[in-house]
Amino acid sequence: MTGRTCVGIAYGAALLFSLTLGYLLLRVPIQISDSFVNILVLDRPFGEVIREGVQGGYLRPGLWGALKVVYDLSQGDLSSWYRWTQVLQVLLVLVLFVAFVRPATPSAALAAVLALAVLVGHHTFAWTVREAFPINTFLTIVVCCAMTAVLAFGAHRWWTDAAAALLFVFAALTVETGLLVGGIFLVCSALGLRGVSWKGATAVAVLIAAYFVFRFGFLEAATPALNEREAGFLFRRYDGREIESMFTGREPILYAYNFAASIVGTLLAEPRDGVLRLTRSILDGAPDPAMIVGVVSSTLATILIARFVWLRRSAWRRLAFGRDDRIVILFLLVLPANAVISYAYTKDVIMSPAGFFFAAAFAVACRDFIERLATCRTVPGFSRAAHAAGLAVLLILSVTWSIRAVGLHAALADTAYRYREQWAYVDEFIHQRYQPVPPKVEALKNKLQTDAVVTHPQRPELREALTGLFEMD
Repeated sequence: MTGRTCVGIAYGAALLFSLTLGYLLLRVPIQISDSFVNILVLDRPFGEVIREGVQGGYLRPGLWGALKVVYDLSQGDLSSWYRWTQVLQVLLVLVLFVAFVRPATPSAALAAVLALAVLVGHHTFAWTVREAFPINTFLTIVVCCAMTAVLAFGAHRWWTDAAAALLFVFAALTVETGLLVGGIFLVCSALGLRGVSWKGATAVAVLIAAYFVFRFGFLEAATPALNEREAGFLFRRYDGREIESMFTGREPILYAYNFAASIVGTLLAEPRDGVLRLTRSILDGAPDPAMIVGVVSSTLATILIARFVWLRRSAWRRLAFGRDDRIVILFLLVLPANAVISYAYTKDVIMSPAGFFFAAAFAVACRDFIERLATCRTVPGFSRAAHAAGLAVLLILSVTWSIRAVGLHAALADTAYRYREQWAYVDEFIHQRYQPVPPKVEALKNKLQTDAVVTHPQRPELREALTGLFEMD
């Protein structure tokens, strides 16, 4: 099998995932919360919309600019344009993932296909896709991080330095996790990659400093208050007032927990959104099968990555890094950096960039595992039982991650059902905010409600018996 064929197989798997997810995404109506009010702002001039993103301590003009551009291009067909935008985002993430891991051998192609299931099935990706905002901001950042990795690991071109600077500016001004783009460029440069030159990396470093000076110096933005959002802690989620009552004067405890929960949750799928969901279900006497599948699959994948790190420890001490080493090291550095951004409150979607690089590191570790397993019979002292155990690990990984990847498809069907159901109560939502209801609000409500209820009518809810192994909530 040629290298081109191997790459083609991986791209084919990425396209297949994109098509099936895309079909389901197009059937998910725009959700009401965090969406309806934002869309109302978009009929203003572009400059006013951009200023909407620089208020209340936030610096997110990129988010509002993207919303406005698609809004203007849609010419009133809002649902179709916003949903197709998310389909394109998913396609870009999966295609860029294959371009990043670059499977050139049969074992690498096999590992890449399984790694695509890891990426799609990982819980940090699932809710990043399921949240039906007009434009899914966290998914935008995953796309930016994927582009960053491909640029940094690729060959230097005359335009790559400028592209790196523009990509960082857009990502950082979209949402705070976009700062990871700058960190990835700097780490890759320190690892000896020259897809972006030293000049380009220096420019990115200057832009990072400028961001912090502008936001915390000029704008005098404050860090999020304890009562701003609900947050998970140990066995349940608490609203903002409860969090404020629990941790006022003890903020470092909450921040340390969020940091640790973000890292451990990404690696082991427990806790989730800061909550020990599987542990809670076990203590309640009703272990959640979907959570068990998640923990088993994530833990085995993490063990394979740890195994690769252990085997390469001598080369790393000598700073002898190959491409695979750099991919794994990049994940190991992105993970804590992403967790730092989650210090105020932890949420799976915030860790989606780390989830992307987790899947990439798994692709490397899995390929190495497959290749060593294929040659182990020639190694003296290697028993048939050990070989069978290795095959069993691959089988368990394939089954559990396939369940999680298929589970995202089932969850999207469930998401469409639930978000469409919300539109039956949209009048209650509107009347709580507007008295009387302005004509433009009524017009937008009628348009989006028709798109949600009539254009794509409700389908039967998935039976619980069919979804017991899938994470639906």
